[in-house]
Amino acid sequence: IITERNALRDAYRQANNDWYHCQRAIRAQKQLKYDEEKAARDAEKLAWAKAREEEEAKKIPYEEEMALCDYLADYLTRTYLVDAAEEKKKREAEAAEKKRAAEGVVAVRDEDNPFANFKPAKKGGDDEVFLQMGKGKSKRNRNKSGKAGGKAAKSKAAFTLSVDSFEQFGLLGLTPPTSADAVENSVTELRERKVWYSTQERGAVKTAQEIRKDNEKYVAKIQAGKGGGSGGKGGSGGNKKGGGKQEVVLGPGSGSAPPPGQGGA
Repeated sequence: IITERNALRDAYRQANNDWYHCQRAIRAQKQLKYDEEKAARDAEKLAWAKAREEEEAKKIPYEEEMALCDYLADYLTRTYLVDAAEEKKKREAEAAEKKRAAEGVVAVRDEDNPFANFKPAKKGGDDEVFLQMGKGKSKRNRNKSGKAGGKAAKSKAAFTLSVDSFEQFGLLGLTPPTSADAVENSVTELRERKVWYSTQERGAVKTAQEIRKDNEKYVAKIQAGKGGGSGGKGGSGGNKKGGGKQEVVLGPGSGSAPPPGQGGA
């Protein structure tokens, strides 16, 4: 019996050792495969980074920032410095002129048309038609006060600018306009900032992408600091309802670009 027991024990130990040896071999094989794949990924990542650096070197320095200056300046000009109705009317007139030119129709100006101020009108019977000069009598408007109030409300309309526009001004190191009177000055600053970026060498100042990453890290650090502590009934910085006011945090990179004339050209 003892001999049989010892034989079974030795067989179990041998099988157990073989299983562990097999598991070690499998883990070693997996590790080798992982190391090979990791080396291939690292090599691919380095090649991609090198190709990107070469592609960036071919581009104009601060091309994105100059395009952003143009976009903001054009947006402010179209929205606040140019009459939208006049622009729409002008575009429609140009489109109609092109259409007439394509169809071979010659447009007659009002000063050359003898019937420019005439329009057909009915008088008496239904079959009697004559030409009326001018606009004729207009209906009396009894709601003058409401019309005047609407114009006054339109003239006193608040100046608005989106949060994204504020962030874009911060990426350029400029202060966004806070009123309609400051729009023209902001457009001038944007044009000057574009010229300033065109004179900077690559790496002289932070790009908009670098400033954006710095802002994200700064906001994440602030939020992590607020969420780490606990105080009061509502936690760190919390109110009784469990929610606080949302805050817009501008990182240290928002105004990192120096004004024109102070940066190294």
